[in-house]
Amino acid sequence: MNKKLSLIIALQALLIIVLFWVLIFYSKDEYEAYQNRHEDEIASPNRVAENNGMSVVNLSAATQQNSGITTAKVVNSTFEGKLKSTGTVIAIDSLIEAKANYLQAKSEIALANAAISNNLQQYQRLKTLNDDDKNVSDHVVQEALAAVNSDKAKVSAAELQLNNLQSTVKLQWGEALSSLVFNDKPAPHLANLLNRKNVLVQVSFPLEFPTPKLGSTLSLSPLNTADAAIKATYVSPAVHSDANGYGKTFYYSAPAESLRIGMRVNTDVDAGSSKANNGVVIPNQALVWYGGKPWAYFKHEKNKQGEDQFARKPINADIEVGSGANSGWFNQGIDVQSEVVVSGAQLLLSEEFKKQIKNENGD
Repeated sequence: MNKKLSLIIALQALLIIVLFWVLIFYSKDEYEAYQNRHEDEIASPNRVAENNGMSVVNLSAATQQNSGITTAKVVNSTFEGKLKSTGTVIAIDSLIEAKANYLQAKSEIALANAAISNNLQQYQRLKTLNDDDKNVSDHVVQEALAAVNSDKAKVSAAELQLNNLQSTVKLQWGEALSSLVFNDKPAPHLANLLNRKNVLVQVSFPLEFPTPKLGSTLSLSPLNTADAAIKATYVSPAVHSDANGYGKTFYYSAPAESLRIGMRVNTDVDAGSSKANNGVVIPNQALVWYGGKPWAYFKHEKNKQGEDQFARKPINADIEVGSGANSGWFNQGIDVQSEVVVSGAQLLLSEEFKKQIKNENGD
């Protein structure tokens, strides 16, 4: 009897344990769903909206105060005389490759023309023999003519390839640098680009900056170094804009001893090559970096709820002005009445992309 009772108790205990784990297993999904609903209920409000195609962050005055977000008006500024900017040492591998292709095409044309001359003489000799009572067969004459036509086709194909190459290089690099490929005796500062004694530097300046004169120079040095200034010679207007898409860009040729591909450089334009440039100064503390580019947040008109709207805009960080706490970046095309966020810009950047991160996690 005792054994039977013990067995019943053991079975009951086992049943209770099984039911307990079954309850836990089937309640897990409901618990997680409850947690998600609870998190959604306490989630922070979405402060990001669209305004005329721009992404804006809406903040009340109280939120701005609690978050330490402050703004300041941009400062009107004018540059005269020397102008400071930055540049980048760029690769010219495609130019070097184009030079090799050009020389190869010229060689193919020369060989084909020489073959035409020889085969044409052979054709004329065989045709004379054929005309003289068929001393050679018509088939031999036809083969000689086919060889001449084949050589002419090779010349035409090589010339077409050469024309396409010239058009491509001019579109990618402009007239001055294309002469480096197709001119047998380019200027020394250009010829040195091909033999790696010089490097090509792309420099950007404000839109009002005049096109430099041929033979003009500027001084440059590697970024964040105390190296002596390097003299660079003007080449031509650049085909592409800089990474920020601002201002004019120009090519310069500089000695390669202290410069490497991809290196950023500071530049100083000689006083005689620049004129007064009007713009505004964006304070250093206003800049935030996203996607490898500098940005700043500007205050816009209030929304319907009376909250301030802040929009992120790209900034040109090529021309630094001032020093210490008063330093900033010279920009053009910005309203002098604009207010820029000088404290809390990084918080606005996080707020702007918070919704995007949530959507990614939800997927």
